[in-house]
Amino acid sequence: MSLSVILFILLLFSSSIITFDDYLENLSVNTGETATFICDLPERYSNKLVDFYGPTGRLLVKKTGENIGSDDRTRFMLEHIYAWTWSLILSDVSDDDAGEYTCRISSNNRTLTIIKRFNLTVLTPPKIVDITIESTNHGILIENEQIMLKCLARGIPQPKILWEIPEKKFLINKKHDRNIIIYDNKLIIRNFSRTTPMNYQCIADNGIPPRDTRTRHLVPAIPPEMIVQSSLSRFSSQILLNCTIIARPLTSAKWKRNRIEINNIKRIEINDYTIQLILLLQIDPLNYTNTFGMYECQAENQFKVAKAFIIIDETILSNITIAKQARISSSSSSSPTYAQIELLLNGSLCLTYNFYVILFINILFVNYSTGFYNKR
Repeated sequence: MSLSVILFILLLFSSSIITFDDYLENLSVNTGETATFICDLPERYSNKLVDFYGPTGRLLVKKTGENIGSDDRTRFMLEHIYAWTWSLILSDVSDDDAGEYTCRISSNNRTLTIIKRFNLTVLTPPKIVDITIESTNHGILIENEQIMLKCLARGIPQPKILWEIPEKKFLINKKHDRNIIIYDNKLIIRNFSRTTPMNYQCIADNGIPPRDTRTRHLVPAIPPEMIVQSSLSRFSSQILLNCTIIARPLTSAKWKRNRIEINNIKRIEINDYTIQLILLLQIDPLNYTNTFGMYECQAENQFKVAKAFIIIDETILSNITIAKQARISSSSSSSPTYAQIELLLNGSLCLTYNFYVILFINILFVNYSTGFYNKR
């Protein structure tokens, strides 16, 4: 008999290693719950000591019930109720605990036999990581172009993705809107504009509560557009200039008089891409010329600079004087006749009509991108 055969026989009888690869138990536990690994020893090993190993191969619990890892001391516990049954109890299970665990027989501090293997799957509720936007303009949402939203979620099992429009209160499918297409975790808007819905909600669900939701707010990039309106308060001698600006993003918006910026203006936010700039002109009856000038509303973003102009001159202000004289003459008469009242009413109507005609003539809408003020 050769020496190698003798050594093999001695090794076989001295430390026989038996691995039950086909004896695998699958465990599924929700996050935060307790996992119990029960190891029943064969009768021939009933008097042996047991060790448990975790996914990284480290020794978790010895026969004394003490933990090797200090961080796990409060979460791992070893129970030995019967002579042949050992149990490893893992509380407050987390994602990091997933993997393979083994129950092994120890003899003289040496592991001889793997009795049982456990595959621990930690079931985790869905979690939306992000909703990304893909467009042809590197994240800038241009009107009349196609964009795609992608909802990225994780969880065990892998979550399913649903899309919802909060304003319309229904799940998106082909029956509701042909402009919006759903594919897996993607939402495609074929023709995006300011008239399409702005909010899109991603819903992730894998059957493990709670499900997760996240909403993405979309607003298209809009070059500045503006509408200038004016009105006259006949009783307080004031002119109200209102500049409505549609733009996104809006870098700057201002009123100017004779190219000098005016600070005392009121700004009103209408929605995500519309604002109003209100300018109230107080007319000084002793010095009308303080109100004269070219009033300019200007809006700017990275796409365009737009301007609109209104010219206030003596033609407009002379109508205010006529209105005041008409009011004085009407108040001086204690008992006006029907003819006087009709004259005053007609005069007021004519005054209003003439004022708006003059303003209409004097309003100059100049597109900054095509006019002589063009900087580009």
